[in-house]
Amino acid sequence: MAYLTEYSFRQLVKTTEIKDLDRINLQFFISNIYENSYLFYFFNQFELKTLFKEKLILSSDKNYILTYREVPVRNDDLNYVIKIKGKVKYHFDKGCEALNRGFKNFFIPEAVVRLKNHDIEKHRLIVDDIRNWFITNNLTIERYEGGEINSLTITKMYNSYFPDKYNIEPISISQSDNEQNNFQWYIAKKTNNVEIEKTTFDYDIFLKNIIELIKKREYLCNSRTMQNLSRYDYLLGQNDDDIIKIINTNIEKGILNEVSPNFIDNYGLSSLKEFWGKHKKLKQEAYSELSEYFKWTYNLKEKQFDNLYLESFNLEACSLCGNKKQDNTL
Repeated sequence: MAYLTEYSFRQLVKTTEIKDLDRINLQFFISNIYENSYLFYFFNQFELKTLFKEKLILSSDKNYILTYREVPVRNDDLNYVIKIKGKVKYHFDKGCEALNRGFKNFFIPEAVVRLKNHDIEKHRLIVDDIRNWFITNNLTIERYEGGEINSLTITKMYNSYFPDKYNIEPISISQSDNEQNNFQWYIAKKTNNVEIEKTTFDYDIFLKNIIELIKKREYLCNSRTMQNLSRYDYLLGQNDDDIIKIINTNIEKGILNEVSPNFIDNYGLSSLKEFWGKHKKLKQEAYSELSEYFKWTYNLKEKQFDNLYLESFNLEACSLCGNKKQDNTL
């Protein structure tokens, strides 16, 4: 039996495609994903297909053929100081050190991350310099966890070097005594198995949460116009000119047929982005609820993933517990 972390399960979902599925409509959602029409309107087509892929992988439904999208290696998105590389792993041993060590890294500052949208070469140059700078100055996870350095220490060192060298804005430092009010370089996430115990899921609480989320969305999307625009919350984070162009183009094409041509002028772009932010939060909560429901419904604790199946979807065996497994068979 192969074990997956939450991250590796997400990678499996990400690289999976459903053959001959063009579009998910309301009736398909009710029949094949979850029998509640209100939940359908939370999600766009990409998210609906991702939800359905999760369910198919967990349920082993043979009515649909799953194919894989080849991703040779894990992509380095340049958002972290320590480079993320190699293929995503699956594990043979639930006690494997690598399975339970979690994710630990340092964030690249936001001012540098934003450069990837308009100056790719400068962005790559600074990220490489920051990574080498961390090594040169011995800014390690071990020293951070041991209390020898903290985020404020790193920020002061960073501000004395990078802003002047590359003409970028420094990281602001709060005057508050609370260190948590400053930019936090360090990130640590516990690695969770995607297995879920039956006793940890309460169906009644799940239903209560779903009903509450539906009510909140109905209150937020209180007109046909806002319901129409909610599907475009993926634009949050793009630059203002692109947002305006996409919305206006879709209004002209009749795709956003419930939205007035003067909507952005009257409502305001900042108000629209605030609306999208609230909608995305509700959607993420709804997605999480449904995802946990699928894991409980199909008793993922007993789910066995065949290693050849996982490898066909571009996952590879962990070398630590793989070697241990091999030694035990000799």
